[in-house]
Amino acid sequence: MIEEVNDENITEVLDIIGESPFDNIILIADLTQLKEWCEIKLVRSNGSIQGIFSLYRDLDFLAGAFWVQDARSLKMLVDSYGSTLQNVEMVFICTKQQLQMLQEIAEKIEPIKERQMVMEAPDKLVCKEVAPVDRLTMNDAEELRDLYRVCGTPAWTPNALNFGPFYGVRDEQGKIVSVAGVHFVTKFGSEIGNVATHPNHRRKGYAICCIAATTKEVLKGSDRVLLHFFEDNIGAKRLYEKMGFVYSPVDPVYFTKATLGWKKRGKRG
Repeated sequence: MIEEVNDENITEVLDIIGESPFDNIILIADLTQLKEWCEIKLVRSNGSIQGIFSLYRDLDFLAGAFWVQDARSLKMLVDSYGSTLQNVEMVFICTKQQLQMLQEIAEKIEPIKERQMVMEAPDKLVCKEVAPVDRLTMNDAEELRDLYRVCGTPAWTPNALNFGPFYGVRDEQGKIVSVAGVHFVTKFGSEIGNVATHPNHRRKGYAICCIAATTKEVLKGSDRVLLHFFEDNIGAKRLYEKMGFVYSPVDPVYFTKATLGWKKRGKRG
């Protein structure tokens, strides 16, 4: 049986996925802070929740997150969205187990290995403050959009400025040249993201200052800070390790583009 996630069942849902925040942090965010932009459903069998699926719509591409007991439950949830998800490419950040389930139902799938790191205590953070940082606001949205465009950052949405802190370093003319912020902030965990530095101002330590300021503020109300980067991004790896971030229990994860639907080799279910 398929249900919409609503006020009546949200506590039950969060109790289930909150037991494994490293696996489910994006789905937790969709169920809480980001729910305005999400369509979230669950499937039950014999009264027990077998799966949860979120469709997120605030980016230039469709994104999803899920927790399921098996691939059949995932297929039932995907089918419940009708033509919306049929033969349409979506983006997921998956654990190894989630990736295996996606592979069972995807017509096409392209996973790229990412690393997931975590910081749980601000006193573990290592940062040399080489430049002052400013707390950014929605008034800075257009300038940030330009910076992210120059830096090739695709997942920027101005709404993120409402989710949690963004800090930036400005040049002598007052223009933002480096920034770090969040993708979301929840009690279970928050994700640092939208990190960018203008090519003319790299290797000056500005990103460290922005990340540190954002992390310290987020940890005042969140159990942990997570971040992701592609495995081949050696610069990010060295930066985050230098700052004291450690690899999470579910590292690595997979940035995955998937076109959903049972594989051509034969339908199931």
